[in-house]
Amino acid sequence: MNENKMPFWKHIEELRKHVIHCICAIIISMIILMNNKNFIFDCIIFAPAKKDFITYRIFYKLVNSFSGLGIHLNSVYFLYNNLEIQNRQIFGQFNIYVWTCFIGGVILSIPYVFYEFWKFIKPALSYKEKKYSICILILVSFMFLLGIFFGYFILCPFLIHFGYSFRISSIPKNIFDLSDYISLIIHSVLSMGIIFLFPFFIFFLTKIELISSSFLKKYRKHAFLIMLVIASAITPGDILSTIIVLIPLLILYQISVYISFLCK
Repeated sequence: MNENKMPFWKHIEELRKHVIHCICAIIISMIILMNNKNFIFDCIIFAPAKKDFITYRIFYKLVNSFSGLGIHLNSVYFLYNNLEIQNRQIFGQFNIYVWTCFIGGVILSIPYVFYEFWKFIKPALSYKEKKYSICILILVSFMFLLGIFFGYFILCPFLIHFGYSFRISSIPKNIFDLSDYISLIIHSVLSMGIIFLFPFFIFFLTKIELISSSFLKKYRKHAFLIMLVIASAITPGDILSTIIVLIPLLILYQISVYISFLCK
């Protein structure tokens, strides 16, 4: 209705307000993380670098369950020692401290950022759209966090194991650089968080009629090739890590086909 219409500059002003709220939420989350430095780094960031990390212990139990079959996989799945991580820059640890807390602040604030985005577009939605948009908001936040957990508990340990166990010779000793280790953690976690939002991208593309379920089914083989490339790009390229990323991609693609079909 005309009384609800706003001039363009009013929309920009409203968007600016929501962006400021998001930035404030990120800063507050960042400050909270910075005030809990020991817990964040010792118990979360460097946890996958320890041989008693929960993922390694679970695989250890799984391997033991197969020991009766004569399958010995201990050398394939586990760290025998904690990783040796070194810092070679004067301000390396401080820079990592600030950057990691900032990324952590972004991750913690994502549900609120989605909420602010929803508040911005809410006036343009119909009553029916408002009802199911709340469910979408909750599901988007859940799927993003699910991807974060998958990247942290599943993908990261396998990538760390690959870097730890691969040898070109027994002469070089693997001592990992702090910045490389942090980059691996952040890259794995964020990339999987974004990938797990794939069904919602398909949902919106279907809503604006750019794609359809029949299109997704027709080009399933092409999509598989693209997903294989994505999985190889995220991982070092070894078969095991690639498969670990490819499996959820295939599941998400099938979910996307189903969602696209329902949106018709």
